[in-house]
Amino acid sequence: MEQKHASDRADEVKPARLINLPHGDVAPGGSRLNHAACTIVSPNYLAYARTLAASYLAHHPGQRFFVLIVAGLSDPAPFQGDAFTPVMLGEIGLRDVQVEAMKYDILELNTNVKPTFMKHLIERYELDALAYIDPDIFCYAPLDPVFDALGGGASAVLTPHITTPIFDGHDPSEQDLLFNGTYNLGFIAVRRCEEGWRLLTWWEERCIELGYSEGRTGLFVDQKWMNLAPGLFDGVCILRDAGCNMAYWNLHERTLDETPESYAVISPVSGRVPLRFFHFSGIVVSDPEMLSKHTDRFTLAERPDLHKLFAGYKAAVLANKNKAAEALPYGFDSLSDGTTVTRLARRIYAKHQEHFAGEDPFDAKSKFAEFAKAQKLVQGTIAPAKSTWRDFNPRDGRVEFVHKLLKIVLRVLGPHKYELLMRYLSYITVLRNQAVFLRDPQWPEGK
Repeated sequence: MEQKHASDRADEVKPARLINLPHGDVAPGGSRLNHAACTIVSPNYLAYARTLAASYLAHHPGQRFFVLIVAGLSDPAPFQGDAFTPVMLGEIGLRDVQVEAMKYDILELNTNVKPTFMKHLIERYELDALAYIDPDIFCYAPLDPVFDALGGGASAVLTPHITTPIFDGHDPSEQDLLFNGTYNLGFIAVRRCEEGWRLLTWWEERCIELGYSEGRTGLFVDQKWMNLAPGLFDGVCILRDAGCNMAYWNLHERTLDETPESYAVISPVSGRVPLRFFHFSGIVVSDPEMLSKHTDRFTLAERPDLHKLFAGYKAAVLANKNKAAEALPYGFDSLSDGTTVTRLARRIYAKHQEHFAGEDPFDAKSKFAEFAKAQKLVQGTIAPAKSTWRDFNPRDGRVEFVHKLLKIVLRVLGPHKYELLMRYLSYITVLRNQAVFLRDPQWPEGK
């Protein structure tokens, strides 16, 4: 099949191919509808994709499951042999893989190619309905509420993080969800129809251009954009079924009960319903006591209803480890000479990429590599450990020194100028905005 770039395809899909789904699983004439599901991983996360694919296909016999491998690899052979179909990053129609891989870090790239991947699969395999499912999810029953909604005319299906209020001083809070997004984009399903295609195309454009994890500018990779989708597109179904996308963020409203067949979820919104899929976000499979590293609302010890579920999932992921495939390099975390690519370098590249057009930015001899080294945007071959503001100790001597310095600045400037300074600092500490001074002095002003 001839490759098409992501930005080239929107007008090429003929309306006749974007059919409306009839109700149920059988199309006119008696043929079965072409449903499928997919996920996205880099090689180090392969065990999760294998576990998810097996669980999905066990409840959806006859369907296909696709796994996009996000890495600088072209050979699918190391990922073959499972029930899923591997798809390599270079196959899905991105205009320039190297450019996108330099702009975005591993989390951002894995999430931002989602709509492009889904469009590729719908076109390539003429799918009637496609579900994207995060790799750290496990399916415990058929996704009937999802496909029923699509069969009933929905163009897309989203699941909200929570369906009842929570204000208890623990994480994640409602304020956290305002920060990260109303809907969890570890799951989305789309029907092959004009409105579904319009949604995917809009989402794709936003993810490619502004798919940053950048909370201070209101961005959170692919997920935050979906806050707008129900208002922008017709037929977006907000699925509040408690059995779909149960996870650490909604445990305050959902409890689990084991049944002879599987599990049931009990909630004030849905009553008692089958557990369709559980999202094990933030799990550490090697730690039998860990519920999620992203929450302090519950520990696993405090939720005996989850003990068997978590133990079974952790064992399944560990059993699906493939050391050889998982050891394959991501390929987009360093220059060709081994120099680690920092987030600062990625952000400045994104702002100045017009000056580095037509080259591979990962080539250590490229103009961008020379620029990044000259501007001290990169240094060394070992990436520092990731940290967030939560990792800072307010009693650390270095942090206390900064606080004392700020008190001095306040006294010198006075409250009004100090507030103005803080506003500027909140702007300039967004790494992309530092492109105003991290630039080649030979470039024309405004470029």
